[in-house]
Formats: sequence, structure tokens, C-alpha cells
Amino acid sequence: MTATIALAGCSNPPLAWLRDELDNWRGVVESAGYRVDTRMVDRFTGCESTAGAGRAWRIPPQVRADVVTELFADDAVDAIFDVTGGDLANEVLELIDWSVVRANPKPFAGFSDLSTVVNAITVVDGQRAVLWNPRTVTVRGAGDIAAILDGAPIRPQITGEGPLPEAPIIGGNVRCFAKLAGTRFWPNADGRLVLLEGLGPGLEACASYMEQMRQLRLFDRAAGLILGQFTAIDGDGEREALIGVAREITGLDVWEAPQVGHSRDSAPVTIG
Repeated sequence: MTATIALAGCSNPPLAWLRDELDNWRGVVESAGYRVDTRMVDRFTGCESTAGAGRAWRIPPQVRADVVTELFADDAVDAIFDVTGGDLANEVLELIDWSVVRANPKPFAGFSDLSTVVNAITVVDGQRAVLWNPRTVTVRGAGDIAAILDGAPIRPQITGEGPLPEAPIIGGNVRCFAKLAGTRFWPNADGRLVLLEGLGPGLEACASYMEQMRQLRLFDRAAGLILGQFTAIDGDGEREALIGVAREITGLDVWEAPQVGHSRDSAPVTIG
């Protein structure tokens, strides 16, 4: 049976990607034997909030949440891939019908700002989700889709001293993951590995985010820390300083996952 992949958009409007890259992306996915459900496009069209010189900056949160709920409820949909990122994904958390998600488990994947939704799924429903940018299909090919549909945990390739503990992973983008702090969607790290990665935050901001998490006692009984790509920090040659301050603040063993982050060929990792 041909699996159907449905697109969601919980964060900022992906208008440029839909206009410039969707057809190519769909071609790769369909050539690999999958169907693509793009009902999201119809739901979003015409309801964009605009600002400034007509810039479409936001789709109403309820519309975004309703798409996710509908896709989980639809038995014809085998997996949901969110192709957005930015700032707005946490707006949908209180609007998704979590009873529907719980009753219809299926793979959900998203990255960056979708760290909020990916972790919320694991907290509210006990399901696994996947931290991954679906747009990387045009670079990596469709092999990741098969791994996600298979449902087995996808572990990151790591560097560091010793093997990675066989423990569940939580976390994601350091800035976006921090938005869950103090909410009912904040995960319990006991016995789990905490994964952090970032695009724009510099060394000072990352130290601040990790200190916030330390004060929330996230690291107290965690099994370790995984650092993915930190694009700005890595570009500034400050990776070693990041590793040092991460060890200082968290008190945890640190592994690195150089394929997990915001690069165009970033790899998936299972959360939960």
C-alpha cells in the first residue's frame, strides 16, 4: 500500500518555499513511491495576516492547529511532515485536539521551531516524534521517509568519548525548546538525553538558555547532553567554548551530533 505524507505548517507561513520548492520536493517524494497531501495549502490560502507592505506574517493559530488535528484524524494519512520554522509554533499547542492525536498515533516530523510541537507530542500523548527538516529530502533523498514510517527510534551519529547511552532523547532547537519552560508541555528529562542545537544564537545566548534550563532542574537527573549543529557559533570558531560552558552549566557528559541541526542535509533523530 502506498503511504501518504501530509504537510503541516505550525510555525511561520512557508510561502516562499511553497512557491519555489514544493513542486521539486513533491517530485522527489512521489518518485520514491509516496503520495503527498497538500491540503494545508488550501486551508492557509486567503487567511494570512499581513503587516507592513502587505507581508504575510501569520496564519491564524486555530487554522494551523485544525490542520494538524484533521491530519491526525484522517486514516488515509500515514505521516505528517511540518515544513515550517520560525517563531509561532507554540501558538498551536493549546489549540490542537490532543485527544485526537492520542487516538490516532502516527509519525510527526518537524525541526527548529517545531521543537515545541515535537516535544509536546511526547509529553501529552507519550508518542515518539521526529526532529527533522522534511525539506532536506531534496538534498538527502527520500530514504529518511522510510526510516520515519518504520517507527523504530532513529539515533544520531555521535562523536565523543564512549558510546551514547541507550536512553530516550528530548530537546531540539535551544531557543525554541526553551519556550516550553513553565508550560504543561515541558518534558521530564529524568533518565533521558537532552539534545540541543541552534541556528542564530551566539555563545552568550546559548549559555543563558542552558542556565535557564539548569534553574528549571532539567539536567539534574538527565542521562547526558548531545550538542548538534550551532550554525552561528560553529561559523565563528567558538565550538570548543560552547562545549566547555555546556559541561560547566549542565554537569553532564557531552556528546556531539554533527549531522543534527539546520544544515540543508541535516539528519533526523527520534524524540521521546
